[in-house]
Amino acid sequence: MMIKVPFKTMLVLLFLTTATQVICANIAQDNRATLLLQDHLGDGYSKIGSRVYYRGKEIANANAGSFQFLGEGYAKDTWKVYFRGVAVADASPSTFQSLGDGYASDAWKVYFYGRSVSSATVSSFKILGNGYSKDSWKVYYLGKEISGASAASFENLGRGYAKDNWSSYYRGEKNDRFAGPTTQPLGGQYAKDNWSVYYRNQKVEEASASTFEYVEDGYAKDAWNLFYRGVKVEGGSPNSFKLIGNGYAADPWAVYYQGIKVKGASASTFKALGGGYAKDSWTVFYRGQELKGAGANTFEYLDNGYARDAYSKFYRGEKLQ
Repeated sequence: MMIKVPFKTMLVLLFLTTATQVICANIAQDNRATLLLQDHLGDGYSKIGSRVYYRGKEIANANAGSFQFLGEGYAKDTWKVYFRGVAVADASPSTFQSLGDGYASDAWKVYFYGRSVSSATVSSFKILGNGYSKDSWKVYYLGKEISGASAASFENLGRGYAKDNWSSYYRGEKNDRFAGPTTQPLGGQYAKDNWSVYYRNQKVEEASASTFEYVEDGYAKDAWNLFYRGVKVEGGSPNSFKLIGNGYAADPWAVYYQGIKVKGASASTFKALGGGYAKDSWTVFYRGQELKGAGANTFEYLDNGYARDAYSKFYRGEKLQ
């Protein structure tokens, strides 16, 4: 049964539909115009006309005419200084500058991430890198004073490590229990001094400092042992060891995933596929565990955790139904 709609009603509906489309088109056009007019300053700051924004939120009372981006989250106008869109209390815009590594200064104070480093001396303050800084008398890490550190001899070694003439430091913490001032970073959060090896500033047991070297992907070795993230890999051969990638490694006798032996894997035919997947001539593996039901001959990694063989698809090591 058909319902008859009066002609006048149809005209009204048609008019409303057309008007709605016009309004939507105008809004879209206005949005495009706004984007075109938007002046992107950097690091989330932008200006539209007389207004200033940080990551889409308007900064109240900011002066667009004098507003400028300084770098690393800092910005200023004629009257205020800002860090990530928030006014920095008592900072002087006329003398304010970004120093890098999260630090900044004006004529009277040093700042880290927008907060005053109260004990720092502006005139002698300098950035060392990796969060470290110092003035003529004190040393700082991420804006906090390192108690007892010698500013005159302090130096950043890289990868979180630093030293002065008497102590060694890791991420701003003194650790004289193990490390000495001869500590040198190796990469992968490993370091060594003349006598010992460290991972994340903890001593690596059974490691030989004189022959120790960082390989890659968390693996390291000395003349006698293989290590993964500071832990000895049982049975691993340092002389014949090779990286496969994606956390996998092998020697002529075994395959390892993140330092743990992969059961049943054939070292001679093993290869990493990506996304935690790997296979040899007979078996497929996901993060070091056998992937039951997967066919090695046709198995391939796709992307973003997805993989497939001739009969099934998989996501992060699970077969999809």
